[in-house]
Amino acid sequence: MTTSPDSGARRTAILEAAAKVFLRYGYRKTSMDDLARAAGLSRQGLYLHFETKEALFQAAILGVIEGARAAYLSALAREELPLFDRVLGAFEAFHGCHIGQLGEQYVGEILEAAASLLGDAPAEHERRFVADVTEALAGDPGLGRTGPGIGPRELAETLCATSYGLKHRVATPAEYRNRMAVALRIALPGDRPGRRDAASARPRKR
Repeated sequence: MTTSPDSGARRTAILEAAAKVFLRYGYRKTSMDDLARAAGLSRQGLYLHFETKEALFQAAILGVIEGARAAYLSALAREELPLFDRVLGAFEAFHGCHIGQLGEQYVGEILEAAASLLGDAPAEHERRFVADVTEALAGDPGLGRTGPGIGPRELAETLCATSYGLKHRVATPAEYRNRMAVALRIALPGDRPGRRDAASARPRKR
């Protein structure tokens, strides 16, 4: 059966709308009526695309994972930028993109539903991210200045843990970026952030 471009675009729109609802209101509280309204469909129309809430949750969260991976790989691949900017962009894509959209009281529930319905996919997503950041850091000749015995893998894992903590403590993507930039300045003392660095964006005192 051939999928038309229109039906593919409609599915993408449904998944994007569903992801926002699930992240904001959790899995249990969200109904198919809520999801249909968010997607601009009737409940019956939504059932034509997804037979159950479980199937829609699976597809929506997998879509979030795939989108985040594509975005952070794109950030890491920008060789014209300093390593600082590339790694910061990767963390923004991985952890920072949904700040302000996530209902903090439902985080545990969302993770529980993801573990139940998606198996190892979320954990594998994080493992791949750490591996990709490790590879990027391994190409930095100044990494040895971070400290004795600290290799790319240890640094990537520590930065990921820091990022995970920050995303639950800040209210906006801009605040996340500023705080994560501080961690990266400590972690990459030999690298110079480019013009996208948050500090350089602040107006100078006259």
